[in-house]
Amino acid sequence: MLAKGDRSINRFGNDAGVDPGYISRLLRGLVNNAPGAMVIKKLADVAWNGVSIHDLLTAAGYIDLLPDKKTDYIDLSQSEQFQQWQRVIEEAARYNISPEDALAFITSLGQSMARMKKDDS
Repeated sequence: MLAKGDRSINRFGNDAGVDPGYISRLLRGLVNNAPGAMVIKKLADVAWNGVSIHDLLTAAGYIDLLPDKKTDYIDLSQSEQFQQWQRVIEEAARYNISPEDALAFITSLGQSMARMKKDDS
């Protein structure tokens, strides 16, 4: 894992405040679900080698860089929209909101807003 640099998994986990055993299982593909926002944030905060939260979110499958199957890399790291989404992720992590719960809330909110717009028409 590029993010841990030359640190041992134990050191990386301790630096991040994430169980080293969990990191080891994650790296060996023994974890069925992607890590939550809080874990990704903790790992990103102590990542080395230029690995960003964006990189970790992409690796975990939360961000699809190539939604239309283009082969060129799309650098979203400096875009205002990405910065706004990063703040949303950080707030969710701060309150221990899982990605699943955040998605369910956003879906529900979006559906409610769509109904309100339809009723106003």
